[in-house]
Parts: sequence; C-alpha cells; structure tokens
Amino acid sequence: MAEKVYTVTVRRDGRWWLVHVPELDTAGQARTLVEAKPVAQEIIGLFLDVEPDSVEVALDIELPEAARDLWATAAERETAARAAVSTAASMRRQAVKALHDEGISQADTARALGISPQRVSQLVHG
Repeated sequence: MAEKVYTVTVRRDGRWWLVHVPELDTAGQARTLVEAKPVAQEIIGLFLDVEPDSVEVALDIELPEAARDLWATAAERETAARAAVSTAASMRRQAVKALHDEGISQADTARALGISPQRVSQLVHG
C-alpha cells in the first residue's frame, strides 16, 4: 500500500523559500531549494507527530510568472529548432542522393556542395 504523498508548494518570499503544506495549513522556510524537501518533511513530521523520514513529499515549485513564461517559450523554440535541424538534415540527404541518382560522382558532389567526399558517402549511404 502506497503511503500518502503530501504536495508542498514552494515559492520565493524575500530571501527565503516559503514551504507551504496546504493540506495541513502549515508552513516553514528554507534558505535553498535543496533544503525545501527536508524542511517540508520536518514540518509535516512535527504536525503529525511522526518521523520526518517517513513522510513522502512532492514539491510544487512556483516561479515568478515572467521567468516561468520565458523558460516555457525557450523550451518551445528549442523543440522547434530541433525539428528544423532534423528536417534540414533530411533535405541534405535528399539533395546528395538526387545528385548521386543523376550520376554525379561523389567527388564532384563534394566539391559542388562544399563538403568532404566522406560526408557525401555518409549522406548517400546513411
């Protein structure tokens, strides 16, 4: 049987991280995020009169909206960039294969495209 997991919200409050356990309506402070989980376990342990190590905690870290939005936008753009790079690589392979199918030698393809003959071979056979 799985033990109860307490969801704890953690947000910056001045120089400290506020560690709030909504279910128990209790809170504490941590200097760093590394300390947030042990602080939450200690708070819950004291509240319930159990050993802190026996308490399961899931942290919900609340970041300022501007930083959270920038991070999400960056992640979206990175995903789009990876897709674009993958598409570009596929197009390069298609271009080299098209030249190969036209009977153009790998050496001439390499010179024409400004890549090494080894790279042409990788693209043709890859």
